[in-house]
Amino acid sequence: MSVSSNVRSSQTARPTSPHTPQQTSSRSTNTSFASTTSAGSSFRNEDDAIIIEIGARWLRAGFEGSGTPTCTVTFGPEESRRVGDYRGWISGGTGNGLSQQPVDPEDWVRDYEIWRPDVREMDLGLLEDKIERLFRETFNKYLLTDAGSSRLVLTLPSLMPHPLLSSLLSTLFSRWRFPNITLLPSAAMSATAAGLRSALVIDLGWAETTVTGLYEYREVTSKRSTRAMKSLQQEMGRCLDRLASGDELVASPEGHISVGFAYCEEILARIVWCRPHAGGHEDPPTATQKVSIPSPVNPGEEFIDVPFSRFADPVDTVLLASGTADGDLDDEEKPIPLLVYHTLLALPPDARGICMSRIVFVGGGSRIPGLRKRVLEELSLLIKQYGWSPVRGKALERQRQRLESMRISSRPPTQAQAQAPPARQNEGSAPDPPKVHSSEEEPEMDFVEQKLRRQNKESYVPIHGVVREVESLGAWAGASLVTSLKLRGMVEIEREKFLQHGLAGASRESEPVVPDRRSGLRAGDRSSWTLAGWA
Repeated sequence: MSVSSNVRSSQTARPTSPHTPQQTSSRSTNTSFASTTSAGSSFRNEDDAIIIEIGARWLRAGFEGSGTPTCTVTFGPEESRRVGDYRGWISGGTGNGLSQQPVDPEDWVRDYEIWRPDVREMDLGLLEDKIERLFRETFNKYLLTDAGSSRLVLTLPSLMPHPLLSSLLSTLFSRWRFPNITLLPSAAMSATAAGLRSALVIDLGWAETTVTGLYEYREVTSKRSTRAMKSLQQEMGRCLDRLASGDELVASPEGHISVGFAYCEEILARIVWCRPHAGGHEDPPTATQKVSIPSPVNPGEEFIDVPFSRFADPVDTVLLASGTADGDLDDEEKPIPLLVYHTLLALPPDARGICMSRIVFVGGGSRIPGLRKRVLEELSLLIKQYGWSPVRGKALERQRQRLESMRISSRPPTQAQAQAPPARQNEGSAPDPPKVHSSEEEPEMDFVEQKLRRQNKESYVPIHGVVREVESLGAWAGASLVTSLKLRGMVEIEREKFLQHGLAGASRESEPVVPDRRSGLRAGDRSSWTLAGWA
């Protein structure tokens, strides 16, 4: 009995023997591991909002809190093909090299655009299909999350037409179950990504260039011009056509383009540059060198040598309007420096001094080497020449010269001039001009300002009244930063209210917005919604 009992006890209590864990313990362990690492595949919180920035040719998407977007999805003929569409393999296509026959410039770029500001000839149904395809590819291929289960934040330009905005929101609300959508303005988000509250945002976009003056995150004024990357791409295509023909003076009939769009875009992104203002007619030494590029006729086998200065001509012609008189320019086709100057001129003086010292360049055109420096140089010359007076004309110049001569003649003589002997008339050389003492040119400082400066010696004095550029991470990074702060936006559109009334349900609220720390920019429950800057 004792031996058998000892054997049983030794068999039941054998800690060193190998054994399989019990079924219940293994399940509990796996369950706890799954619960703690269920989000391990995406490495993010399931409550994170999805930030999407939509441009005329691309879509950027990612999750809040990130510094860069997860993906950038572009649109073109390859993305719009259906089953049985073999245009990508047909010889003589418009992808690379020379197309089969000249194409109208507008038709040449239409297949690569998602939307355009001119909605008069746009098929809104086709636009909704493009948006749906882009969003499905973004969620299923890059974000790897269920569309409609997360909060959606859209970063859009405030000058977006209402038919485009209505088609975009209708597609998202009707084909996915987003509970609400928040809209954020692109210009304000670009300033936020630069760490600024007030700025002058210059967006060198695809269809148009917009210059927006921001003061304390509010858009004060905005102006736009059709001189943008689309016109630059078309002008570059014409230049490559002339290079392909071998005769610089011969162009395609009626301005048509024969070069492939992808080939022209590659040349534009890699080689195009901008001349400095000081050398408007004198190119730098590197401009005299020649660059070997693939031949527009046969880019896969042949190369041609082109002077490097030729790749700066389209920028001068399109974006800067070199050689074009101001009287020949329409209000919607102002060159970029003049457009920036007019935007600053429309701002109040206090906001103007802040914004001109915080100029932010965004958009695809801002990556052209030398363009930002050229714009700032010409802006400084315009300010020095005209000041901040909107009045122009020859009569004003004559009056200004008359007043200047009267001011110089009425200036009292200095002590050195009074003691100097009169000049003899028989001397052939003219007397030296009078020298003005430096103390007469220095403006007198107000005693109140002196007292304030003595009291606030250690206070921060912001930069004011000088032309200066500030770098920005872009509108998407600014929207990601703002969304991660968990603040409610000014424009939050709910699904049920939009499907019931559309954009017509937006109200123009006249009462001031009451700030609240818990709910963000608006206190209480919203019974109505507004379009704010998009109204």
